[in-house]
Amino acid sequence: MSLFWKLFFALLLSLSAIATASSWFSQRWLLQTQQTEMRLAQMAGYADTAANLYIDEGPAALRRWLRNSMRQQHFRGSLLNHEGRDILNRRLPPDLEPIIKNAIEKNQQLQLVRPPHLLAVVPVATAQGNYFWVANSRIAPDTMQQNRQYTLIFQLILGLAIILMVSWLLTRMFTRPIRQLQQSAARLGSGHMSTRTPESLTARGDEIGELAQSFDTMATQLEGLMESHKQLLRDVSHELRSPLARLNVALELARNAAGDKADEELSRIGLEAERLNALIGEVLTLARFDQGAIAADMQPLSLSDLLREIIADASFEAEAANKQVQAGALETCQLQGDRLWLGSALDNVVRNAVRHTDKDTAVEIDMRCHRGQAEISVRDHGPGVPDEAMGSIFEPFFRAESSRSRDSGGYGLGLAIARQVVELHDGSITASRATGGGLLITISLPIS
Repeated sequence: MSLFWKLFFALLLSLSAIATASSWFSQRWLLQTQQTEMRLAQMAGYADTAANLYIDEGPAALRRWLRNSMRQQHFRGSLLNHEGRDILNRRLPPDLEPIIKNAIEKNQQLQLVRPPHLLAVVPVATAQGNYFWVANSRIAPDTMQQNRQYTLIFQLILGLAIILMVSWLLTRMFTRPIRQLQQSAARLGSGHMSTRTPESLTARGDEIGELAQSFDTMATQLEGLMESHKQLLRDVSHELRSPLARLNVALELARNAAGDKADEELSRIGLEAERLNALIGEVLTLARFDQGAIAADMQPLSLSDLLREIIADASFEAEAANKQVQAGALETCQLQGDRLWLGSALDNVVRNAVRHTDKDTAVEIDMRCHRGQAEISVRDHGPGVPDEAMGSIFEPFFRAESSRSRDSGGYGLGLAIARQVVELHDGSITASRATGGGLLITISLPIS
């Protein structure tokens, strides 16, 4: 059923329920009102009988009649003289006495509903004089609500309850599947290409179900495109290895044949071949991570010792370019990790900072251990990365052209590999703008 009909029938049923409940309460109140009016008329109808009985047979007969008949009718009757005194010298109900006396003074008939009392005051004119018939009864709580105000309150409460229930159902009908779609979209956007919507969504027969099916179709196509892209990189990388090997062999033969005549040109060719070989190696490494083919050899290691070795190696490269690598506070941290892969990841991050920091500046490296985490910070003093590109810095082949020129070297794969290695060790790596300029890379790893 489409959402249109679901909404239509939900609103129709809720309005029908409110109308039915309102009608039922109104009918019930009307019936109770009619019963009350009939009761008052019945009580007032005994006025002539009481007066005539008293005139014809005297007070004793009136007393017997009141005792027998009124007990059967479940109300209390009194016959008053023209001065308002009870013929049988009985007291009137104290809470009704002011009302009765007021009616007698005005010589008018009165029918009053004052829960829990019903009261009827009827003037009776006879040849022997004027009398007043007073009858009062209590309203049974289980047969009548005290007044119409209670009925209106009940109607309002019931109407609000039905509206709240229907609103809750409609809200749940929309927000829950939309939230599930939002979560699926967030997972897909974070790189989990196998994400699909729950079966409970795709099985729906409305527009939301169609949207969920379209989402799954889109996710399947995206997953296929990404897999094709990765497979293309793997295939191209593998295919390039063979001609690259033959190129190196031909390069050595050319060196031997040419001697010193083309040494500079051949050296340049050799350098570019080495760079191409390094690029292919990085692409294949990423492909292995994507395939889940990397198995970390977890061994106890000192992260601080490993970081000192990397800083020492990077310092030689930095000094050649009038740059420095400065080690700050390096606290001793022990963890379980793969020394080879962690060394590669940290080396990529440090050398990336060395490449992009400005001349006559230093790359600053610190490490501290707290709350079960080893936190490594690598800060350069280069042009930094624009804020809009900060989230993409760990993506393969990403380069922020406006701030980090290609002249600095690199292919945009070092940080991507570093992220894969850190995540393999259940850690996290983030990038942020450093205070005063430059880029700050922060790596967190669980320690033992």
